[in-house]
Amino acid sequence: MGLLHKLSIIFILLLIFSSCASHRAYINEEADFGFYHKVGVIPFSNLSNDKNASEKVTSTFVTQLLMQDVASVANMGDFLDVTQKVFKKAKTNILDELTSEEAKKIGEDAKVQGVFIGAINEFGMVRSGQNQFPLISLSVKFIDCQSGAVVWSYEITRKGGPKFPIFSFGETHTLGALTVKVCREVAQAFKKAAE
Repeated sequence: MGLLHKLSIIFILLLIFSSCASHRAYINEEADFGFYHKVGVIPFSNLSNDKNASEKVTSTFVTQLLMQDVASVANMGDFLDVTQKVFKKAKTNILDELTSEEAKKIGEDAKVQGVFIGAINEFGMVRSGQNQFPLISLSVKFIDCQSGAVVWSYEITRKGGPKFPIFSFGETHTLGALTVKVCREVAQAFKKAAE
């Protein structure tokens, strides 16, 4: 088997592997991202089978958002107090259930210009051949607290595993490592939108 044939096979495998990763983004072109000096993060809704997914992903996302230094992030304890007072009942899926009026009230009471909301659709280990790799699917939106409108949205699905299947290096084997990668990508995408 010639070198060119081997390289062709590797390229095809990389294309197949890259299909396991996807994302979609929306940016409101009329939004003034410079307006958002202080933001809040509402704990992400957990639609996965892992009962601790919300705490793990929300905490990691806040850390990655802080590292991007796009805006000041409200203290989670104080911000949670505000959201609990605003919400009349618990929300199963914050992406579908947050109203414009609630977003405006949270903005006023927490003194933030925008809030991140999200839903964890998948968070767990999946079998791939003889191995198990992590899989995370996440939807995140940024809501303007003056209007209640969606300013930015990002959906991402990532599966761990080797970057180069033939050589087995650059692998992501744990949910923790993949959570960091996914949250970093989402935070960096928001920063890019805000620039």
